[in-house]
This record gives sequence, C-alpha cells and structure tokens, in this order.
Amino acid sequence: MKEREFNEAVSRLIREARMRAGMTQEYVGRRAGLSRGSITNIESGTQTPPLYRLALIAAAVNVDPSDLLPRLQLDEASGLAARHAADVAAVWAQASKRMDAGGEG
Repeated sequence: MKEREFNEAVSRLIREARMRAGMTQEYVGRRAGLSRGSITNIESGTQTPPLYRLALIAAAVNVDPSDLLPRLQLDEASGLAARHAADVAAVWAQASKRMDAGGEG
C-alpha cells in the first residue's frame, strides 16, 4: 500500500467512525481539541493526522485508535515511509495486547 492510499483509508475510517457515532465534525473537533476545519481536512484527505491526533480523534468518537487504521500485511507496509509503518505497527501491537488480555485497555 502506498502512503497516499494509506492516508485515504485513514480519512475514510475516521469519517465512517464519526458518522457511526452520530457526531458532527464540529463536535468531534471540540472533543479532540481540534477545529471543525481540521476534522474536515482530515476526513477529506488534505491533512494527515499525526499518531497523537489520531488517538485524540479515536477517543472523541469512542473507538480504539486501531479502528482508524487500515490493517496492513507485512508486504504492504513496505510502501509506507518508515515512520508511518512503525507507528501503525505500534498501534496494532497495543490493540493485539488488549485483545489477548480480554479486551481491556
């Protein structure tokens, strides 16, 4: 997966999670400490959130940060910048630990 495709998938997952939660962009922005414009830009793919903002958005829409990241096979991660691949791997490792421990965070 190329970085552009990855970012588009993240944008889509954020938008879908927000809509499932029945929240407006403005409400999510307030909860995450971001502007509505930032949420709009993130959801449209013109702005890619760093990992800490992704975690804030996940908390705002009441999902695990891993829910906002596409699942990647090892060979797909090679198309991402090393820092992105490492961030994704770290989030999925934490999610896996929680699932192994019975879903507790």
